[in-house]
Amino acid sequence: MFYSLITPCLPNELEQLLVLKNNLTRQTMTDFEWLIACNQPIDLTQPKWQAPFPIRQITFTPATVGAARNQAMQAANGDWLVFVDSDDYLLPNALADAAAIISTRSTDVLYDLNQYPTYEPHSAFATSHEADGTRDDLPKWGGRKRNRPKRHTVNLPADALLPADLSVDPLVMNWLQHRYLEHTGEQRWAGLNRQLKVAGKIVARQLVEAQALKFNEDNPLYPDAPFMLPLIAATTSTIRLSQHTYVRVKHNDPINHPSVHQLDDPTRWTKRVQDWQTALATQTPDSEGFNKYAVRALHRLHRYLYAALATRTGTVAEEQRAELLPTLQRFLNDIPETLIKETLRGQSRRVLLTIRRNGSLPQRSVNRIVRLRELNRVLHRRGRGITKLAYNWWFTKLPIKPKTIFYESFLGRNYSDSPKAIYEYLQRTYPGKFHHVWIMNKGVEPNPGHNPNTTVVKRFGWRYMYYLATSKFQVINMRQPKWFIKRPGTKFLSTWHGTPLKHLVFDMDNVASANPLYKEIFYHQSRQWDNLIAANQFSVDVFEHAFMYPTDRMLKSGYPRNDILNAPDKAERTRAIKEKLGIPLDKKIILYAPTWRDDDYYGVGDYKFTLKLDIARLRRELGDDYVLVLRTHYFITEHLDTTDFGDFVYNESSYSDISELYLISDVLITDYSSVFFDYAILKRPILYFVYDYEKYGSVLRGFYLNMEKDLPGPLLKTNDDVLAALHDLPALNREYADAYRKFSERFNAWEDGHASERVVNDFFGDALPAPRTK
Repeated sequence: MFYSLITPCLPNELEQLLVLKNNLTRQTMTDFEWLIACNQPIDLTQPKWQAPFPIRQITFTPATVGAARNQAMQAANGDWLVFVDSDDYLLPNALADAAAIISTRSTDVLYDLNQYPTYEPHSAFATSHEADGTRDDLPKWGGRKRNRPKRHTVNLPADALLPADLSVDPLVMNWLQHRYLEHTGEQRWAGLNRQLKVAGKIVARQLVEAQALKFNEDNPLYPDAPFMLPLIAATTSTIRLSQHTYVRVKHNDPINHPSVHQLDDPTRWTKRVQDWQTALATQTPDSEGFNKYAVRALHRLHRYLYAALATRTGTVAEEQRAELLPTLQRFLNDIPETLIKETLRGQSRRVLLTIRRNGSLPQRSVNRIVRLRELNRVLHRRGRGITKLAYNWWFTKLPIKPKTIFYESFLGRNYSDSPKAIYEYLQRTYPGKFHHVWIMNKGVEPNPGHNPNTTVVKRFGWRYMYYLATSKFQVINMRQPKWFIKRPGTKFLSTWHGTPLKHLVFDMDNVASANPLYKEIFYHQSRQWDNLIAANQFSVDVFEHAFMYPTDRMLKSGYPRNDILNAPDKAERTRAIKEKLGIPLDKKIILYAPTWRDDDYYGVGDYKFTLKLDIARLRRELGDDYVLVLRTHYFITEHLDTTDFGDFVYNESSYSDISELYLISDVLITDYSSVFFDYAILKRPILYFVYDYEKYGSVLRGFYLNMEKDLPGPLLKTNDDVLAALHDLPALNREYADAYRKFSERFNAWEDGHASERVVNDFFGDALPAPRTK
């Protein structure tokens, strides 16, 4: 047998083709040709395109995925057609396993290589997987949680399962060697959503030609169903490999590199309904395929349409409804009214029957369905989410309070950072002129609730939702909730929380531990920011491409939180902070502030940390003169037990304001945390304990700086190196004096102790009364 692999390629997918070609060369069988349907010129004579199988380029018109696949099918020489998308990945055994099964069956069977969805790019998993070929070594699951494989079956060879002298039917032996799941008869329609996706499917070319099957060339978004639906109807059975052998790589950057299904098309709903109508037309009314597909479409309308058309949540613009509703009416008239009544109930049925009869949308009924669903979701969760519902339904309709400022620092974990500095500047300079609302988690101390004109509220509580909806100004150092509504007449200030060292957002290839659509979510959240604070020109340049944020909306001010590091009363503040923490005044302080590791986590957004610094040795050699203040990153959830080190270690990971810890410390030990940018304002020694430097730099997020050339201190990879540096800090200062000066000029030129004043003047502007210092 001989395969024809068919891969459509749009102009923005050319780079992915070579990655796929390298993947295909690792197949354990090479009895196939690869047809690339692409209108962009590709020089297949170049050495990089040479392979142990023939590669041909096919051009097509119109410029749609459906036309690409149709033209490739016409040019195919193989007995079997295999559909592979340009950004996907086949396990080395995929084609061979399928061939072993196909050789024992007829041509009227549809084969499925068993998709494994992921949002991780090839670079995150292909190298390690190809190194050992373990089938279970797959990337992070990117599908629905309920479908996530709980475990993988151990793929033992058949001769390890059965005695050598036992006679076994060839079909049984074939199944033992290449396990699969087969559906026949009505079961072929089970899992129709999976079946309708052509990627990873194998079908006999003879069957395609006999049934005159074609993809939809006129629908740029949804070409598959008019091909797959009649194909399933024409088969006697469907077979899916039990092992995942086809990795479907979803796009984790829908903003810059969207897949076809992620394209921002305002007519998407119209094209979706047109696809349903075209596919349904391939089936005889009241046939099994017709009824199964019609019921599927009705269920999808019931589940997704109303939120898209509701007044508050709607995503279909008014001008698009003029095209959608007649299209939807025609489609619903293709379905017998009795089938609609059998499939749906209540208001949903009445809405669709109204559209079917007269093409009009009963807007009140649609709004009512959406509201009842939201309320039911809250009831199902036993009240969880009721405050968010109030925010959406009522609070965002209330008048905006022109003198109310909403502050949040690190998700309410503490009273700190630039929001604190801005708040305290406003309190000093404009006392009594604003109502300040601070978001604090329960039990957080200190908090500013005792200050005049200040209200402290619990995150996600009733008052939180009220003030989030009605405050004129929001000052936040991280990101606002995804569901935040930016109301006209309000202003949002993102102070951010550090000069970037590690790659951020759109500069990241893979987001191993965050939401797989993190980039898309971040993009839409950052469009709600009226201003973004930048600490230096370096940050301006990075934020422009990493956040895709316009530079003319950045406040080039320095960080307000760093004003304390240039305060004229630094000595007095240092003494007071030491006394508050119970640190002896005659002891020097080592501040250890490591960051988290992207690949060291319990779950999404839930990080852990393993302490590598030899604290016991530090205590033995330096305990007479020093104490160690430990400050871990706020992402880290694991609480470190330091009780064995007595009064040598002060674990201040939960201390509200790290700037105060900078003030009291004599030397900083860090790694990949951006804390050293701020600490360098003090001109004190900085050591970089980077025990996993090679791994962290190449495998995880990468760096914006050249850490071997740009830093104001040494890279230390062992505890011996750390101790040697601490024992001779004067020599270290002399060695890095020039590097420190260049670093400060590059990153701290704007830090003069007046950043808060600049930010307040620029952001609050006309809302400021004449200043009066208290």
